Amino acid sequence: MRRRKEDRMASLEPNRRELLRMGAAAAAAAAAGPARAQDPRPNIVLILTDDLDFDEIAPYDPARYPCYGGAHSAGIPTRPRAWYQDPRMLTPNIESIARTGLTFSRFYVTSAVCTPSRYSFLTGRYASRSVPFCRRFPPGTPGTIQWNTNLDPGESNIARELKRAGYATGVVGKWHLGVGRPNGRVQGLEDDADPFDPQVNRRIRETYERNLRYIQENFGWDYAERIYGNNKEWLGLPRRMAVHNLEWITEGALEFIGRYHRRPFFLYMPLTLPHGKYGAKMMRGDPRFTPAGVLEKPPEVMPPRESVFERVRKAGIEERNAVATWIDDAVGAVMRRLEELGVADNTLFIFTSDHGSRGKYTCYEACRVPFLVRWPRVIGSAREVDTICANIDLAPTFLELAGAAPPEDMARDGASFVPVLKGGPEPANWRDRLYLECSNIRGVVGRKWKYIANRPPAEAQRAIQADALEAARTGRLRLVSL
Repeated sequence: MRRRKEDRMASLEPNRRELLRMGAAAAAAAAAGPARAQDPRPNIVLILTDDLDFDEIAPYDPARYPCYGGAHSAGIPTRPRAWYQDPRMLTPNIESIARTGLTFSRFYVTSAVCTPSRYSFLTGRYASRSVPFCRRFPPGTPGTIQWNTNLDPGESNIARELKRAGYATGVVGKWHLGVGRPNGRVQGLEDDADPFDPQVNRRIRETYERNLRYIQENFGWDYAERIYGNNKEWLGLPRRMAVHNLEWITEGALEFIGRYHRRPFFLYMPLTLPHGKYGAKMMRGDPRFTPAGVLEKPPEVMPPRESVFERVRKAGIEERNAVATWIDDAVGAVMRRLEELGVADNTLFIFTSDHGSRGKYTCYEACRVPFLVRWPRVIGSAREVDTICANIDLAPTFLELAGAAPPEDMARDGASFVPVLKGGPEPANWRDRLYLECSNIRGVVGRKWKYIANRPPAEAQRAIQADALEAARTGRLRLVSL
């Protein structure tokens, strides 16, 4: 593990870091201007999928990585599901990243559930440091890490720090880090409400705009659009409108790039997909339905959905796996826009996931995720990276690339792996193990082993003991997870 400064030096750190940050921001401001050639810093695009497993995109061999398909191929008993037996995918754009860039084999998220993972991606901190979480579970007390680690407006985050360094910052897609109070749901709509009723649409739009203002005003985004504040089922929309609209999200990403490509930019694009195993039903929703209301016409920035089904059928791939190609089309649309604008060569392009689905909400292998990197100007050829890296490392990595020093509260947990991106060896003091946390479980993963401790709270232990006694008294079978 990396050595820390002595406690007696801690009081000097904030002032020193603040001076470094001010200097970096001043340099960035001087470089920022209409002539992009004067600023050599890379653009950064981070595409974050939802619950994506190693066997749900083509570049990873399922037999080598923790996933349902890999377990099935190894003869490990699993529930009979067709997708375990035929995990073929049609993902040419995602495969092109692996063919020309880096494929990380040991990239981890430190908490394998949506909100905590996203918190760590954007802050470089463990989710247990979240301000709302610490209010509920003060340091030193047992805490249950779940959907309770929202990003507080007072906390440092990568968007705000990159903006200070002269970057344009944009977010489109699934936020899931809190939108203040009320909780962001549309209030008072019935599940069967008519999406085309003007009053229904007005209420949806008002809620969406309030949520958008909260995100725009509190976290450092120059551009925040096409937002799902939560999982689509929890937005309070009529049931018919609770759909994935990947084209709508992608259209926002392309708009942001087009608007800000003349200066260094950071695009955070968290998708709503797949959030569960692939199924053709995910693509059957009306493409006019969005969390902002009903569109007059569907976005036309990606190939039509029916063409996706045609391509996978032609390739002999199961229709349910068309979702992978749909995601791939979104990736391809962003990559093409970068090429068209002449900025692809100096764009750090990352494709990853918030966690996997096998062992989600634990410290088992849902913590290990696909992580692919493309940066043509710097990464000259494909290679596999087995360095133990994590989502807490992205913020310090991005800030180093931007020429900025992290603030104090972003410098505790993660570390920059810029040398690895540039083809060098991992730093001599790089970690050989990583701490994990989720639910009431804590773990440490090393190069060849993992330690996991399950510490349920006292009330849960009492309930487990009472259930065991009741089962013994009645002869009832108990299903337990060990």
